[in-house]
Amino acid sequence: MKSSKHKNYHKNYYNIEIPYGNGMLLYNILNKNFVFLNSRYTYLYQNIEELRKSDNQEILKEFLDAEFVLDNSIDERMEYLRNFHLHRWFSKKLLFTIVPTTACNFRCPYCFERGIKYVSMDASIIEKSTKFIEERIKIFKPEEVSVSYYGGEPLLELNKIFKFGYFFKSLQNKYDFRLGADIVTNGYLLSINTVFELYNKANIKSAQITLDGPPRIHDARRFLRGKRKTFDAIYKNISEILASDLDFIIRIRVNVDKTNISYLEELLKILSKLPNREEKLEIYFSPVTGESDRLHKGNRGIFYSEEEFGKVYVNTIIPLLFKYKFDYERYPDISYVFCAGITPFHYLIDSDGSIKKCFDLVGREKESVGHVESYNDGDKRVLKWELFEPLGKECLDCKYLPICGGGCPYKKMQRGENVCEPWRYVLKDLLVKIYELKSSKKVGQ
Repeated sequence: MKSSKHKNYHKNYYNIEIPYGNGMLLYNILNKNFVFLNSRYTYLYQNIEELRKSDNQEILKEFLDAEFVLDNSIDERMEYLRNFHLHRWFSKKLLFTIVPTTACNFRCPYCFERGIKYVSMDASIIEKSTKFIEERIKIFKPEEVSVSYYGGEPLLELNKIFKFGYFFKSLQNKYDFRLGADIVTNGYLLSINTVFELYNKANIKSAQITLDGPPRIHDARRFLRGKRKTFDAIYKNISEILASDLDFIIRIRVNVDKTNISYLEELLKILSKLPNREEKLEIYFSPVTGESDRLHKGNRGIFYSEEEFGKVYVNTIIPLLFKYKFDYERYPDISYVFCAGITPFHYLIDSDGSIKKCFDLVGREKESVGHVESYNDGDKRVLKWELFEPLGKECLDCKYLPICGGGCPYKKMQRGENVCEPWRYVLKDLLVKIYELKSSKKVGQ
């Protein structure tokens, strides 16, 4: 066996190197290791041959343990691609998204579902859906099943959620898999009593809720029929859920565009007063994009591009999260497959029983890839998604591929080219910002 002095090494291709002060900030995309290298360590990192010398063996081991430096026998780029294909074709997790209704009690002007007809699952569709779900579980024999309830507003059909909840629990007992469930809701009907029922009857342990700003801003964007206000009711629900003893996570999504960006601090100041927020509250931000570009052509100027949003996230949102003591130290996760729609393991069952491959296609009849009553894995519409090539030539050589996975396949289908994630444009800026905020926190302690 060769000693380290006789082996050859290389810098990990997925390292991000940022000259900083008298040294370097070094981050690895694959494992999220993030350090500051002083001038000596920077020199040794940049001159790997020096690391092989006897008096540098301990430092070499540090670089190897952190995987900033790899043995030449390892090909990290091919390993990522191997894992990409394994996750795409050999998952042990089966995902179902269920849309009990496309109806909604809100009338948000930017909603991508605007213009679709309202349909709620009837008893026949529910019965056919349960047969389809059990058939898929028999075929794939998953170790884990994940269920998401979506809409429309799914809480308008609460009893149908309970029916599916009892059904999945019976399947879990029958086929012995781990079961998880969540719900995407506007939060208006998510009272504390409803949460207890969802938890006990449908195994739902988390909810995504959207708040777009402080009361006056949110209420101008996310309102009931007749433009009736919604913020106060949603905030009350969130507060009571977080204050309860129930182990239930609230994920607040904030849809961001150029009209509400200046009000985010006011929103975070309000949210910072919520109980148990460190343990049970998560907040994330998303640009208003997608179908809104098509539906609101006259307002395109208010939407951020991927690159623009990345800069807003780093320069505006991260400092605000830090200021109000929310989790600001977030590094992009590995994305082996950006979207489960290009795998055989995800089925979105729409309220009419049609099956879709993407959340953005709810209620759009022409985008169906089949029906719960007659689904066929060999259907051309299915194969269009499952055999879709998400990685362009430029992706294979891109250092940011592991946190992008080729980007949104639906956007690529629409535009004919890969759409890069914001991280590609701002990751270095993000790392510097986080490092400096952490350093300022240590100084203040």
